[in-house]
Amino acid sequence: MSDDKVFRGEEQVIQALRSLYYSYGYRSYKMRRFEEYDFYAGNKDFLTSADIITFTDTNGKLMALKPDVTLSIVRSTKDVRGGISRICYDENVYRVSDKSGTFREIMQAGLECIGDVSVTELAEVSLLAQKSLSLISPDSVLAVAHLGIVEGFLKEIPASLRGAAVAALSARNVSELERAARENRQCAAAFMKLARLCILEGDTEETYALLEQMGADSSCLSELQAIVSALDPGSVRLDFSILDGMKYYNGITFRGYVQGIPVPVVSGGQYDKLMQRMGRSSKAIGFAVYLDSLERLFASETAQDADIVLLYSETDSPKDVMGKADELRAGGASVVTLRSVPRNLRYSKLVRMDAEGGTDNA
Repeated sequence: MSDDKVFRGEEQVIQALRSLYYSYGYRSYKMRRFEEYDFYAGNKDFLTSADIITFTDTNGKLMALKPDVTLSIVRSTKDVRGGISRICYDENVYRVSDKSGTFREIMQAGLECIGDVSVTELAEVSLLAQKSLSLISPDSVLAVAHLGIVEGFLKEIPASLRGAAVAALSARNVSELERAARENRQCAAAFMKLARLCILEGDTEETYALLEQMGADSSCLSELQAIVSALDPGSVRLDFSILDGMKYYNGITFRGYVQGIPVPVVSGGQYDKLMQRMGRSSKAIGFAVYLDSLERLFASETAQDADIVLLYSETDSPKDVMGKADELRAGGASVVTLRSVPRNLRYSKLVRMDAEGGTDNA
């Protein structure tokens, strides 16, 4: 997926994402900064960080600054038979930052698709996650998995061993899974299937044929293939180590990565299990773009103060100067008007007004 323009800086990224989501029929959702603490405490293992900032309200209730947006959106929407709610957001959340290890106010963008969700909506949301990544960087990849396939293999393993199996698959620890197969002969085949999942790559007919030979659930396999086929093949890969939140997530799940950033920039998937836990009958899929992770990317780039500097003199009329600046801005450039250029000003192009109110390029 190639975009002509790659957006830089948090504000530009947010604006670009909002425009993208609006074009697919998503509408903005705004929420309060805080909720009752018990609401988040009951779903701590769904949160990116279990640490929550709390305070006591004037009525004695324990409140929490919101560490997550999805939970609030699910709580505020209603089930409508045959209907779909398409909601997008860019909101501040309050949690421990991966970068600093301390509590921070972090801008997070994303979307939620809730209701009578079919494979078409699953594919569309996955595509929007991929498009979100491409707006940030052309060097990005969406890693996709289907938890239904993994859960099918895990059922062949005794419950007492599943936790260790999930941990090994999540870490892509092939040797640990092979060791478990040797030590647990009654379910050795299941452990070896997980070991093969660790090294499975490529969106190819051979990959799907191998999954079929391994005994992957046919409906899950068809759904995965249908969703992945709707994505740009140049920036997608299968990755069955994406196992975070299996208590809440089901079906398709994904993470998005950008070159130069060691942590996921995008994370999401289908969370019907969360909906059921909250007493909802609707299905749902969504994702979040973690803008605090992008600080690493933006920090490595030298920001400009303006694209164009328009130099004018005292003999140029304000009307001519402002008119020319507007002409230059019409092409999408940022323009500052100055009589002289400060030493440390960062810009791409210098344009001078001439005596007749025109310009010449310097």
